[in-house]
Amino acid sequence: MPRTGGDSRPAHRPLSGWVARLNPGTTSGAPGLLGPINDGDERADARTASRFLTPGWTRAAAAVRQPTGDPVRALALRAPDHTMVVELDDRGAPVEVSASGAELVARFEERWSAPPADSTTVERLTGESLELRYFLLHRLDRETTVPAALFHCLPWHRVETAARATAALLDEDGPPSDALPAPDGPLRHWFTPAATSLAGPLSVLESGLRTQRPGPWFGREASALIAGLLAADPHRLPTPTRAALAGLALRIGADPVLHHSARLAAARLSAPEPRAADQLALLARLDSTFVLRAADGDEDGPTSVSLGQGPVEAEVTVTRGGRVTVEMEIDPTAAEASRAPAWRRADAAEGPVCYPVRLAPAGVVAGARGSDRYWMLLDRVGPVLHGRIAVPAPTGGFDVDLDGPPVPLLFLDRVPAAELLASLRANELIGPVHWHELVDGLPARHPAHAALATYEEELPP
Repeated sequence: MPRTGGDSRPAHRPLSGWVARLNPGTTSGAPGLLGPINDGDERADARTASRFLTPGWTRAAAAVRQPTGDPVRALALRAPDHTMVVELDDRGAPVEVSASGAELVARFEERWSAPPADSTTVERLTGESLELRYFLLHRLDRETTVPAALFHCLPWHRVETAARATAALLDEDGPPSDALPAPDGPLRHWFTPAATSLAGPLSVLESGLRTQRPGPWFGREASALIAGLLAADPHRLPTPTRAALAGLALRIGADPVLHHSARLAAARLSAPEPRAADQLALLARLDSTFVLRAADGDEDGPTSVSLGQGPVEAEVTVTRGGRVTVEMEIDPTAAEASRAPAWRRADAAEGPVCYPVRLAPAGVVAGARGSDRYWMLLDRVGPVLHGRIAVPAPTGGFDVDLDGPPVPLLFLDRVPAAELLASLRANELIGPVHWHELVDGLPARHPAHAALATYEEELPP
């Protein structure tokens, strides 16, 4: 049956990037042996291989004999000449499938542009191997619009267990680590089709806290997890999973620096409709064209917006010179941040933090094409953390988004040097001497070194 929705590609193609030719068994019905991965080219991606773009391939299951001698039923594809190829996981093992699993996968492939997500289908998919679920959802998510309910087939109970254990481990008077249940399997990459930057940092937090108190690694993982929760589609997560992650986010939000973004993440998980969390957002919408007209005396109106949530206060201004300034203070002594635990301080071992400031055309999602990100250094001024940046104003209406989690400067090691250079220019109150105090002690490969070198070359003699 041809796929629907105007897609001219054959319906039945590999779900995995690796396949292997099946060599028939020595007797009729005996499990076959597998040939080399991708016919010897392990770097190739079977999902885009030209041979699978020819019509006539059908979905099948095959009996495969593993190196151990044990037979398994594996997901396969049959060519028009009856040659069989078996799909492999990321370790080169066959992707196992149930007796009716190949028929279920074929049903998805034939309805690729509108995949079924009724409760019966989700329940059937839940019964298939985790590898099959991962590969199916991964390719669906890359190539079409996937109903959120379909992602509920993943083993979210593992995430719930890890989230609850991590929240308990962050309590000063919480139970000992050996008294807390551990996930019944690794989180690994299985959940990335549903949400990126979720399972990875959660796994590091959970396993790390079982063996040690938070240290320099904690800031990176906590910020990454909160960023992942803010970016995730809450509807892709079952209700119990959202509740467990929301509880963990609030616990991480005991840190005054992460308080706002963690609280916002928890609100989005608790009430997944976007408007439910809008009242917590630190978002300013301004118009540089309007400000320039006002400068000529034609109009009079606001050129700045004051924002505040909990310990965070910010002022966003468009100047008549075509610049956007963002000034922020975070008060660790504010009422909502007063419960910050002893193990999290703004001057922790990972060093000073940088607050992400995103500028995007009005209504465009932060991080999308056309948006810009700057990192505002939060410097200690008395009891508060203070930062200020000034950058060129976008043309027309634009949004300034201050909802992302701050990240220690130490852990901006994956940020492009060009982005860090723009951020050094933007932090007008931080001079070269102070930048050297902050950057010189970073690892040699940190991109801040190259950014600072270029920044100094630009300074007037």
